[in-house]
Amino acid sequence: MKVRREIASVPVRTAGETWQAIVDLITGEGSVDASTLKKAASVMESLIADEHPATCPIVVKGNGPRLVIYCLYNEAAMEAGKDIDALTWNPTGGQDWRITAPSEPGDVDWMNNTLKTRAPRITIHDVASPPDDEESATDSNAQNQALTINWGVLDRP
Repeated sequence: MKVRREIASVPVRTAGETWQAIVDLITGEGSVDASTLKKAASVMESLIADEHPATCPIVVKGNGPRLVIYCLYNEAAMEAGKDIDALTWNPTGGQDWRITAPSEPGDVDWMNNTLKTRAPRITIHDVASPPDDEESATDSNAQNQALTINWGVLDRP
């Protein structure tokens, strides 16, 4: 099972504020190695600023369901606002959590080399080639398609 969250980024939040919002979403009491998320900030802020998580998610695997995080930009970000639906579990609460995130092919090596010592639980992949076990927004294979429910529509008059 996977759960999706969309987080408003530029211009509603800076790339740094967006990464902090993601960190706040995925950590809580009992988080393991949460300090590495702060150490990964410069790399994660760079790929958020490049707007790759608009089409290919940041994926958190660990305790509970797989979490896919997309960032919203420009008008979509302004429409979404700063609210983020809280999770009912702590993805970083177990020993085996991992994060993968997309970037330009030319940046993958330096980002992974930087994260290897700062935040080894985070790996970067080519935005056009997500890991085999992850789905991207461009995945056209019907068996990999997931149902997405827009819960926000229930709040509308």
